[in-house]
Amino acid sequence: MLELVSFLCGGSVMVLEMAGSRLLAPYLGTSIVVWTALIGVILASLSLGYWLGGKFGDRTPTAPKLARIILGAAAFVMLAALIQSSLVPALAAAGLPLEVSAVLAALLLFTAPSVLLGMVSPYIIQVKLARLKNTGQDTTGAVMGRFFALSTLGSILGTFLGGYFLIALVGSHMILYGVGASLVISALLCAPQQEKMTPLALLGLAVGMMIFLHTHRNTEPIQGLSIDTRYNHLSIAEGRLAASPRPMRFLITDPGSIQSGMYLDAPQELALDYTRHYALAWHAVPGAKRFLMLGGGGYSVPKHLLHTMKDMTVDVVEIDPGITEAARNYFALPDDPRLTIHHEDARIFLNKHAVSQPGSYDVIMGDTFTSSYNIPFHLGTVECARQIHALLQKDGVFACNIISAVTGDKGKVFRAIRSSFAAVFPQVHTFQVNSSARGDNVQNIMILALKTPRPLPLAWNDDLRALLATEWTQPIADDTPALTDDYAPVERYAMAILRGR
Repeated sequence: MLELVSFLCGGSVMVLEMAGSRLLAPYLGTSIVVWTALIGVILASLSLGYWLGGKFGDRTPTAPKLARIILGAAAFVMLAALIQSSLVPALAAAGLPLEVSAVLAALLLFTAPSVLLGMVSPYIIQVKLARLKNTGQDTTGAVMGRFFALSTLGSILGTFLGGYFLIALVGSHMILYGVGASLVISALLCAPQQEKMTPLALLGLAVGMMIFLHTHRNTEPIQGLSIDTRYNHLSIAEGRLAASPRPMRFLITDPGSIQSGMYLDAPQELALDYTRHYALAWHAVPGAKRFLMLGGGGYSVPKHLLHTMKDMTVDVVEIDPGITEAARNYFALPDDPRLTIHHEDARIFLNKHAVSQPGSYDVIMGDTFTSSYNIPFHLGTVECARQIHALLQKDGVFACNIISAVTGDKGKVFRAIRSSFAAVFPQVHTFQVNSSARGDNVQNIMILALKTPRPLPLAWNDDLRALLATEWTQPIADDTPALTDDYAPVERYAMAILRGR
């Protein structure tokens, strides 16, 4: 039984870490800063646990003591699930730097269970060796190797189980309750027969109460709706923007920012300012009929194209089927024979189709993010720009939304990506969506890359004139080299943006 306990506890560690990232995501985001804090805190806690487990294991190790260690871990895992929704929002609202908030959240939620789970491996080995000593056997090396292997195999299974199945099937809180239940079972497997019934009854009751409390919280049908997909934590809410009194629905994939927005009274209308700037792309290619959108989100731009242009087709590459499902359920994404959706990584799509179908599109648009500030690095490199260039027809245009400043340290993300596309495209324009903002203010920046250099067409209406007037005409510093697949330090460049959030 001890071998099975070691396996289950090893798996619990990795499931806890992966579910933990989803608990932090709605309030602190999914950036590398948050992942670094989570991984660092859990590794440090496990290290402390290994040391404590070895130390206490030298003091007459017994199965009942091991059971109490595992029961303590179960209790703290369930406590983390209960207090997260109050603790993490408070930390996020405290005005601390993101690095500090993320570390504090990880410390408060995951230190105790991780330390106790770290104690299991060295302690369980001592329990096993004590039993073998009583039988006159001496297999210390074999015992240590077997238990460490079983714990690691459990961690491997927990990684794949959590990443590929659990997060997409059940909520993060329910995953933690499941981890707690698994640890309770592990503890009961350790305990002597006569000690099993009492902890089973008490902890079973505790688990039932926690699940009841969590599932019976008051929630509104849409406001505050949360969805976990394989790749994202989604929040869907309704409200109004300060600039418009019209009721809207929002898709939020990172705290403090809106990924997509939709007017409830006109789902096909472009509601967010930056989405209206994509019109510059089809304005630069009069008569464009073949569109490619990298990144689906709420499918605002594809819906608008389908509604306003009859003789056209649009392909959308969205890595997350869960986002597409949310767009169909909550953002009026229609079934239309002119719309083709590809659920795969955008760079993989570009690599394949640039070779097999060059010149396939009149307009390609990019709106892909790993978090509120960061385009996936492999979609901002020179190599990626070459694939996009190959997929465009002779007069084609690429438009890309970037969240960055133009100048200063907060503008390095923009300048690096712009440099990548300027190395491939002969003409690149920059548009500051909020043209009244200073150049060092973080906002939506749109770059427009033309495959064939030419003047932009004159505007024929006030809306286009307003969009063209947002072009950044001042010199852009040439201080940030183009990104490549080999070297793309976008996380380092984005740290200046994160610190200012």
